[in-house]
Formats: sequence, C-alpha cells, structure tokens
Amino acid sequence: MDKIQGRLAAWKSKLLNKVGKLCLVKSTISSIPIYSMQTLWLPQAVCNRVDQACRCMLWAKSDNTRFWSPVSWDVVTQPTEFGGLGVREARRVNVSLLGKLVWDLLTAPQKPWVQLLSNLYLQGDSILCAQNRRGASPTWSSLLKALPYLREGFVPQLGSGASSLWYTDWSGTGLWCGKVPLVHIADTNKTVVDCWVSGAWNFTALYTVLPAELIHSVQRLSVVNSSLGLDHFAWRGDSSGCYIAASGYRFLTTVLSTEGDEVWKKIWKLKIPEKVKFFLWQCLHSALPTNQVRADRRMADFGACSRCSCPHETILHALRDCPYSREVLMSYRLSKLYYF
Repeated sequence: MDKIQGRLAAWKSKLLNKVGKLCLVKSTISSIPIYSMQTLWLPQAVCNRVDQACRCMLWAKSDNTRFWSPVSWDVVTQPTEFGGLGVREARRVNVSLLGKLVWDLLTAPQKPWVQLLSNLYLQGDSILCAQNRRGASPTWSSLLKALPYLREGFVPQLGSGASSLWYTDWSGTGLWCGKVPLVHIADTNKTVVDCWVSGAWNFTALYTVLPAELIHSVQRLSVVNSSLGLDHFAWRGDSSGCYIAASGYRFLTTVLSTEGDEVWKKIWKLKIPEKVKFFLWQCLHSALPTNQVRADRRMADFGACSRCSCPHETILHALRDCPYSREVLMSYRLSKLYYF
C-alpha cells in the first residue's frame, strides 16, 4: 500500500478527467500488487484497501475528501461488454494468478518447484485433493486458499486411459487406493481403460469392492481410447483447455446481466473522444448527479430543476427537455438530437 500511495502522490486527481483517472487505476493501482499476488494470498484487508484506492481515484474530486460512488463497485468491475469499466477486483486477480501455480502442479510435473512441492505435500496425490497441514510454507497455504474458488474449473480428460486405476489421481477425486479398505492383488495393475467396456464403465470384473459413491463420481467421465491422447486435466474456462490468468479471472467474475450487451459494445466502439464515451456510460447507468438522483440518494432536499423549476430533474430532462438545454442544442444546430 505504501508503494501505491507513493505512486499516486505524483498525480493530482483534480487535474485528470474521469477517463484519465480510469487509465491510472488500470495501469498503476491494479498492477502494483500483481508481483506479490502471484505466489501469496494477500489478506482481505489489503485487497479491500487496494479496491478502495481504485474507487477513490476514480470518483473522488480531491485526495483527502469523502466521495460518492454513483455506480456500484460490482458494476464497475464487470467487463466492458457487460456494462462495466473492466477494472479488476484485487481478490479475484489474486486467486486467478495463484491458479497458474495450481495449473502447473496439475500439468507440469517436470518443473523443479513442482517436484519439490509435490514431494513435500502431495506424496502422489493431486493438488485438487490436497489439504493444508501445520507448518506449511506460505506459498502452499496460499495455493490451498485459492483452490476452492477454481476447483470446479479443472476437469479430467481421459485419452488412452493408460493411467493406473489405483495409484494415479485420474478422476480428480484423489487416489482410489486410499478410498477402499484394500486393493486386491489381482487388481494391482489395472488401468482406467480396463474398466471402460463398450462405451460404459464396468467395474464388475474387479475383485476389489468399490464404494457406490466412488462409482457414481466417474459416470460423467468417458475414455476416448486414443493411443496418442494422454490422461490429463483441462481448464473449462477457456476454449483451448489451458489455464491462463485472464480466463481464470473471467471464470471468477459473476456477470450481473447479459441484457443490452450490444449497446455497451457499440458505445465503446464509437469514434468519439473517450471522455464522451465515459459520459454516455454514466448516462446509461443513471449515474449523473442530477437533482433528482441526488434527492433519491438523500443527498439533496428536493429533486427540482434549478434552472426551470421542473419538479423532477432527471437525466433526460437535464440533457434534452429543459428549455435551457434545448436552447443550447438549437444554438449549435443540433436540433435533430432533440428526438433522441
């Protein structure tokens, strides 16, 4: 936080318009903590302060005053095509970056750090079933804190089915040898494809008794029977099946509404100054501080127009219906805009 405050001290927010502040939020405030977020779970208080710094820079008029957020933070952090500004929330960024380490633990066993953590904490099990232990390293504890947010996105993909049925976590639920009282000696060398018969799972040939919930957990999986395809995990948050931080962030972002997506896309594609696009974005979110909006939020006693005494100064009235606004439109030969 000291680094963020030091960087912002060189900028005067009152000298920047809203678009300049938005650019500063995305390029500076949201980017400074990324290095630490890649390996550590930041405390929630730190994430809240980062988000607070973003909101303060975006909406405050000066550095040391209280400010009013005309648009909720949940909307601001939505993607631009869904009506937001694309500002990244600190906690979701933290989780999505830690997800890259989880992905390496699933798919890159040849990396030295993966081998080190696997030998220390996994002991042949999968990261998806790992549990925290006392005295674990900060990086390992951080991974396990981020894992519940991403676990549903990692799905097993069975290719040739050559993985060991008992001693490889091919289903994402843990080693099967630890879920049965004992593995019959005749089943020791069984592979996954041995239990895939005629396009369906068949465990009747096993001498080892399997719990019913274990059999039920693999019914959604299928073996491709490809000699070239290996059993692996895929990320369902991206069409390529590979995990990247951007897809992880999209996976964690709950879209508030899918209505009017084309409207938002058209606004940001208009060939007009960025500050005008921001103004239009505020209009569509009813975020202009007209007297009626201020009265609805108990920031003013009356919602009447201060120029023409209309009882309700809505955004449409301030921009179009007020006689003074209409006179400005006429004087600049913008009478056609009166019909918008």
